[in-house]
Amino acid sequence: MMKKTLMGLLLSILTVLWACAASPPSSSADTVADDGDRELKRGVYWYQKGCMRKAMDHFHAAHEHYSLVDHRTGIARSLNGLANVFRQQGRLKSARLFYDAAEAAGRRGDDPIVLAQILTNKAAFLIDENALPTGGVLLDEAEALTRGRGTPLSRVLNYQAVIMMKAGRDDEAVGLLDRAQTVADGDDPTIEATLRFTRGRLLMHTGNHRQAESLFSQALELDRQAGCPRCMADDLAALADVYEQLGESEAALDCLTRSLKTYALLENHAKVSDHLDRLERLAEETGGDIRVTVHFIDKWLAGEAVDAICR
Repeated sequence: MMKKTLMGLLLSILTVLWACAASPPSSSADTVADDGDRELKRGVYWYQKGCMRKAMDHFHAAHEHYSLVDHRTGIARSLNGLANVFRQQGRLKSARLFYDAAEAAGRRGDDPIVLAQILTNKAAFLIDENALPTGGVLLDEAEALTRGRGTPLSRVLNYQAVIMMKAGRDDEAVGLLDRAQTVADGDDPTIEATLRFTRGRLLMHTGNHRQAESLFSQALELDRQAGCPRCMADDLAALADVYEQLGESEAALDCLTRSLKTYALLENHAKVSDHLDRLERLAEETGGDIRVTVHFIDKWLAGEAVDAICR
């Protein structure tokens, strides 16, 4: 009798031990995926700010967490984030490589909206490279995947409008932007700012500089609300373009100064390098003294900001 009791107790203990050993993998996998989600959100936060090195660290961490548990959608999203960072850094070969990897991972996943986002970002990259037909094909597919509404579709339509603008088909670009505005989520200031920015570029293209000025100013305020310094720097650079076209050099110098100081705080060497000669030219035209501005730009690009946001 005692022998049977001991055997029963042993079986009970073994059953409990097996259950304890068997249950953690599932909860552990969920925990690792949650860690990936947290890292991905941090990456998006720093990307939005314009701090590309910090964003890259978090996107890499997210990719590691997702890979550990074979989370296909997460893997695709983290690769997309890394591709976006490479694009912002001007590392175009790496960006193309990672967009291709993100697309492949997205096609193996089961989330059509994530795939649409990846295809839209890759298309934007291709448009920058003037590969308009290829970018257009990706946008058509992304449009079909967005289920016809909301912010994902607005972004697709925005880039389709950019293609039309580059192709000289301005009326079609206007129609696409009108449609994008109709389906845009009014609670998302970033897409609202993007649509105004693109329409401003279109108006500049057609010579309506005062209307473009108004739209870029609206985009600037929306991006300020959204807390996107990188976007604000782009808006200010666009305003500088408008004022130069209007012959208002002092206003152009002011906007470009503010833009380059923001880029410098974000340690975006490429953007500063692209516009520094222009800053000097505008200073000569207006008699402005930019020595203090250049002092801060050099200091911040060297990573010597007192409260360096991107460190």
